[in-house]
Amino acid sequence: MLRLDALHGGYGQASVVRDVNLTVAEGEITALLGRNGAGKTTLLRTVFGLADRQGGRVTLAGRETPGGRPELLARRGASLMPEDRGVFPTLTVEENLRLAGVRGFTPAVDPYELFPMLTDRSRQAAGTLSGGQKQQLGIARAMVSGSALIAVDELTQGLQPSLVKDVLAAFTAIAATGVRILVVDQHAGLLLDRCHQAVVLEAGRVVFTGPCGPGTRHELDQLLALT
Repeated sequence: MLRLDALHGGYGQASVVRDVNLTVAEGEITALLGRNGAGKTTLLRTVFGLADRQGGRVTLAGRETPGGRPELLARRGASLMPEDRGVFPTLTVEENLRLAGVRGFTPAVDPYELFPMLTDRSRQAAGTLSGGQKQQLGIARAMVSGSALIAVDELTQGLQPSLVKDVLAAFTAIAATGVRILVVDQHAGLLLDRCHQAVVLEAGRVVFTGPCGPGTRHELDQLLALT
């Protein structure tokens, strides 16, 4: 289980996320939702030690992780695709994936099958890819390194809806093997058809936590002002 207890985080003395309690169980897909500026990215960065943890605890699989130590979560099988996709622009597509891969770990879904572009452009420098292609590479990098936890920031950015559906189907298959998946986005849309749990942030605080499904869709629509 990924567990956040009373997590506070931000940059320097400025707090962006406050008193966040959140759990993502093994085999569970959690959608972290909220309007632009709600604190979703900062929350991920705080969890992964890339923003300042100002209070609270982060525990993965029963082991607490101190703030400011992103390498510890990586060693424990946690991967993050950040908002900027986290690809190395001067390396090829193949080199990016080889660098991200973890010895002895094979994801339940082959990213090369999910994203044929990875094969077609395997020798192309990542920096020359289109935005949507970089998004595919970033997600693939998270898949090959996330044996315990996969976190993806702004999943739908640059992806056409049909490809978003394919990615969520792949995440469902991966989650079925026990991997925890945390997906961040501004748009609930397709995510709510696949997630087990939805969490909504507003002004850095959790304002809703509940199961995904028809019973909560209307409430989420109101919170997110979806049209």
